[in-house]
Amino acid sequence: MATELVPGERASLMLREDATTDFIMSNAVGIADEVMRLVRVRQGEGVVGSVAASKRSLLVRSGDAVPRRPDGSDPGRYRTASFMSVPILVDDESRGVLSVADPLDGRSFGDSDLITLELLASHIGACLLQREQGEAMQRLAETDPLTWLFNRRHFDQRIEAELNRALRAEHLVSLLMIDVDQFKTINDRFGHRAGDAVLKAVAIGIKQAVRVYDVPTRYGGDEFAVILPEADSEVASRVARRVLEKTAAQTLPGDLVSAGLSIGLSIGVATFPRPSGDLPALIESADAAMYKAKAGGGGVRVWEHSLAQGPRGAMRTHPAYPPPAPYLAEPARLASALLQAFIPRGLATDHNAVVVGKEGQVLTIALPGPSNAAVDAISKASGFAIYPVYSNAADLEATRRRLSEAI
Repeated sequence: MATELVPGERASLMLREDATTDFIMSNAVGIADEVMRLVRVRQGEGVVGSVAASKRSLLVRSGDAVPRRPDGSDPGRYRTASFMSVPILVDDESRGVLSVADPLDGRSFGDSDLITLELLASHIGACLLQREQGEAMQRLAETDPLTWLFNRRHFDQRIEAELNRALRAEHLVSLLMIDVDQFKTINDRFGHRAGDAVLKAVAIGIKQAVRVYDVPTRYGGDEFAVILPEADSEVASRVARRVLEKTAAQTLPGDLVSAGLSIGLSIGVATFPRPSGDLPALIESADAAMYKAKAGGGGVRVWEHSLAQGPRGAMRTHPAYPPPAPYLAEPARLASALLQAFIPRGLATDHNAVVVGKEGQVLTIALPGPSNAAVDAISKASGFAIYPVYSNAADLEATRRRLSEAI
């Protein structure tokens, strides 16, 4: 648009890089791509840097000398007879520089050209402000105002996206569910201001403990959740232990310190797609592990699957923690009549087995308990690798009979 309104052979839009005072080339006409990628200008350096620092437009006609900086130094010039550089301001702050060089008619740029370019720069500044305000509103809509962690809305969007990405890339995703121990007691005894201070301290501890690409959220009330992409149970349990350590190091309100109180957390860990085969199961498993931790006095409870054992690997718990609750409480929630067609009815009856999932060449089979014979027989008959999970025998039998009649 700049080269159409102000005909020139070359034009460039330099924008300030986030979190720096450097300007990088965002768009250009008549400049090679490799040059665009390399150009970086500090504020105050060269023509662009000088225009950004002074917040004043610069018009150089053919034969004109480039005005010196206030300190008397030479800002340099373009390899051209005539050019214009105009600052892009947002709230009186230099956010970019728009430049056009080499008039197509061979003459010099004039005052009317400069006014046109300044109007365009003003419009670009308004667009930048609008974009930043939109991004800020989006952040506010997905951020908890007390802890400045992501909120439940953002969690629901991200967890779906991360599970889908994990399936496509054959990666694991882990989930931490975190609950503040004795939080109601703290609120009732010391007031909501102290309770809010505790929640903020937990949020700081979580932010200090997680990895750069993890997703820490305030799930609701005194419960937090952390999505850990590309993390198995071992990695997730390490992050969980760091959360405990970092939270314990936070400063608490004086009333709580005087009363000898500290922040206790209960953290549950679950991993997708092993052993949790879908989103509801992942949240349910992490929640169940968290309640197990709370019943045991706090700390971390983790439900692991040993990938080294392959699809037939059984679930196991970390040696430091007690056994978790059964993975599949309600087989009917995941099972369908269509899935049951993958194994013979006779074997399903003999072993009280229900198919609750299929991923590629792996069937997830719910059984009443560990059974190598059942796994081997079903694998041989179906032609699939078998991943066993365990559930209540009565629930399995009722589900199997109902689905068998539906086939």
